[in-house]
Amino acid sequence: MKDANKIMIVLFFIGVGNIYAQNDMSDLKKKIQDLDDKQSAAILKGDVSTFADFYTEDAISLPNYEPIMNGKDEILSRNKNDLDSGIKYKSFENKITNVFGNGDLLYEIGTYEIAFTMPDMPAEIRDHGKYITIWQKQPDGSLKIKTDTWNSDVNPMSMQAGAKQKDVGIMKKGDNDK
Repeated sequence: MKDANKIMIVLFFIGVGNIYAQNDMSDLKKKIQDLDDKQSAAILKGDVSTFADFYTEDAISLPNYEPIMNGKDEILSRNKNDLDSGIKYKSFENKITNVFGNGDLLYEIGTYEIAFTMPDMPAEIRDHGKYITIWQKQPDGSLKIKTDTWNSDVNPMSMQAGAKQKDVGIMKKGDNDK
């Protein structure tokens, strides 16, 4: 009987620990979503300096269809070049599906939707896909992006002749309603 009581006590504390862990992850998910929202707001305003401040100095970014970016300075420079070329971000939203990790690293997985215009292209371009971001806890307790990557759900092979605009992510206003 004593062994059964010990087992029940151990199971109780495991259950309580799991509840606290779930609450911690829920709080971290909210914190990360707030950081994501602030970073999105910065890029929508064209504020690439604030956008880049979310990265560690030695961050690595693995963008869709582009070479790797090493370090905060390169991330800042490439994003600035994009905006200087005339790209205008119209909307950017992400939805976190999972947050997990421990210690100094947290892993965020989610989906995104983005809309932007490019010079000499009359139609707004919309894209949607998935991403993973690795956040690193800083000495002051804040979180910064150590590594990120994302890729589109839109298959580039659908860009071949005969594909509908909707299939390649180029949409006119109202196309999304169909």
